[in-house]
Amino acid sequence: MKKAVFITHANPQGYRIQQYFPYLIQRGYDVELITSRKGFLNALSAIRSAHVVYIQRLLFDPIKLAVIRASAKRLVYDFDDAVMFGSKGESPTRMRKFRNMVSKADLVLAGNHFLLKEAKRWKKDGVFYCPTVVDIKDYPVKVHRHVSPVTVGWIGSSSTLKYLEIIKPLFAYTGTAPKRFKIIADLPPPIENKSIIFEKWTKDGEMSALLSLDVGIMPLKDDVWSRGKCGLKLIQYMAAGLPSITHPVGAALEILEDGKNGFISAHMDGWRDALEMLAGDVSLREKIGKAARETIEERYSLHVWGPKVVELIDSL
Repeated sequence: MKKAVFITHANPQGYRIQQYFPYLIQRGYDVELITSRKGFLNALSAIRSAHVVYIQRLLFDPIKLAVIRASAKRLVYDFDDAVMFGSKGESPTRMRKFRNMVSKADLVLAGNHFLLKEAKRWKKDGVFYCPTVVDIKDYPVKVHRHVSPVTVGWIGSSSTLKYLEIIKPLFAYTGTAPKRFKIIADLPPPIENKSIIFEKWTKDGEMSALLSLDVGIMPLKDDVWSRGKCGLKLIQYMAAGLPSITHPVGAALEILEDGKNGFISAHMDGWRDALEMLAGDVSLREKIGKAARETIEERYSLHVWGPKVVELIDSL
């Protein structure tokens, strides 16, 4: 039996790791997950015994990477953030590590086309676009109804709550259709407004939290870190049949067609207009939500990409 070893950061829960395990097991692989907590030396024996070593997001220093490359029969590098820059922008150290990770890998999987372009600077062959996807079976579809107020929601981790500051004027916008904002996260938002309600995120409650929304929002800052994001929030909203609003940054431009399966605007006036239309028209929410769901089923679902990813790995 062939063995695939996945190596990732200390928090191993993600949308680009475990969801591919059943497909690999079906292909006859034994799968092992190793996190950075295990320690480098302890991981080496697993690496040496593996047919494929799959590194997700991590940037190893040159010495450790050289040991991994010498020990691994086949090496895959997968990334879904602008790890070559970091959240603070330009970083020569990160870029050198990223260049080494990409150039030493047999297969590179990039989460959006901005990231794909960065990877192809250092490796011409064996570099593929592979979006972040969801298992569509896990997402029941929202049944849109006449409600008042309409619930406009954001879901994410506390590390990304800062992006809500970008749309702070929106929380004070009254308009003609009654609306409220729900923030679903591990910590409350740093913004106080009577129109905002907070719901603590739990894995078990994630689907019901999404279905409690009528519209999803994903504000983004136009910088290299945001350009590297792969639009998971949008994908989750859309999988649940929700219309959404976002900024024209990174993967959002790949996922959405403005006015067809969601709304894209760089300006707050555009956000207000889209929100007002959606809040006041249940048939529009239903229409956009239906198109959004179809987009995810066709282009961002696990049943489409699971076999593709495993085929790439198995062909090494």
